[in-house]
Amino acid sequence: MRHPWLPLALAITFVPEATAAEGRAHEAVFERFKDSVVTVEVLPLAAEARSVLGSGYAVAASRIVTNYHVVGSYIRHSGRYGLQVKNGSGTFAAKLIAFDLVNDLALLEAPVRAPPLPLAAETGRPGAPVIAFGNPEALGLSLIEGVFNGFAEKGFVDRMLLSMPLNSGMSGGPILSARNEVVGTNVSVSWRANSLSFGVPVTAVHALLQAAPVATTEVALSAEVNRQLAAVEKRAFAKAVEPLLQAKGPLMAVGGALVPRPPEVFECWNHTRQEAREQIRKTSSNCNLQFTPSLEMVGEVASIEILVEHFASRANGYGFYGGLTSHAPQHLGVQARAPNNGVSSPPECHVDRIRTEHLVWKVNTCSYAYVHHPGIGYFAFTATSVSRPKEAVYLAVHGRGVGVETFVSLSRALLREVRLVGEP
Repeated sequence: MRHPWLPLALAITFVPEATAAEGRAHEAVFERFKDSVVTVEVLPLAAEARSVLGSGYAVAASRIVTNYHVVGSYIRHSGRYGLQVKNGSGTFAAKLIAFDLVNDLALLEAPVRAPPLPLAAETGRPGAPVIAFGNPEALGLSLIEGVFNGFAEKGFVDRMLLSMPLNSGMSGGPILSARNEVVGTNVSVSWRANSLSFGVPVTAVHALLQAAPVATTEVALSAEVNRQLAAVEKRAFAKAVEPLLQAKGPLMAVGGALVPRPPEVFECWNHTRQEAREQIRKTSSNCNLQFTPSLEMVGEVASIEILVEHFASRANGYGFYGGLTSHAPQHLGVQARAPNNGVSSPPECHVDRIRTEHLVWKVNTCSYAYVHHPGIGYFAFTATSVSRPKEAVYLAVHGRGVGVETFVSLSRALLREVRLVGEP
């Protein structure tokens, strides 16, 4: 008689030996590269400033790679902060050499006594084992095993999809292949999953090493940030708007509404809910642009969210639009700001009624500009159809850190094609 537990028992018999071998290999890697992985610290020069800790790694003599968001406060206010890196051999003053806002990378110069990590030509094949180094929560150098699963299918930029539990403070650390070559850089985790993390591919590091050095005055750094933001804005238009302007394909259904399908770079999910008390059925489609860059003080840039909701009432239409009118402002997300807050202008909001080929809409728009980043700002657009007594479509578009043309073109492209189906 065959015992169904026998294969498991045999596996258990052999696991300790394999685990021991892997453990010895990891010990060797840890010992070999421990000085090449550093802690990056942004130090306040004034008492009211805050310090930031992250990770980095040596890629050449006196050259350290880390994340842009680790040193973002220094780039925003270089006169208020200093940079330093630490490893087992000491603490060293660092200087910013270059940064890549789109790919969330920065290059530092520091006289670190450590062998540089070899860079792979590319990330390798999906399914390959990888290990990540970093300094989680500033508790000490740590090594984490994982698997490279290829690239995330959605998003503004390429992101390595990793099965491994990266933690805060490991940002900027290296991701190594089984050949002990850098294939990527730790960058972020998914808050919706326990062990889903993301990396910047090594190809972006190769490009960063070829970038021209930047001056480190606040004026020069601000100019470079805005130069890169212009490229980000151009990329956002190409990825999020142009496909809609060129699309001739079929529309997608959201409840009893037909709407344009957002471009493939968006991540979308649908939800249907029955409101028993009001006898209203609501079907929603939410989409957002993944892996967009972030700026110190401002937050996400080139961040676009699209919400489409279809409402249908099974009761009479009395009060139906009154409820929808109160529903719309909840999605604007605009708060009053002091005129001298130094980050954004006071918001401007408008209410209008417009007619498209298919529907009549009540429209709310709000916006404010980013003071230090000309050409981009925050925009919110909500529209509620008022063409039928017991049925409506609600459309909301939010743009954080986008330009006027990008936002207006996207909102118009969506609005003009939305329609209701079936009998009124």
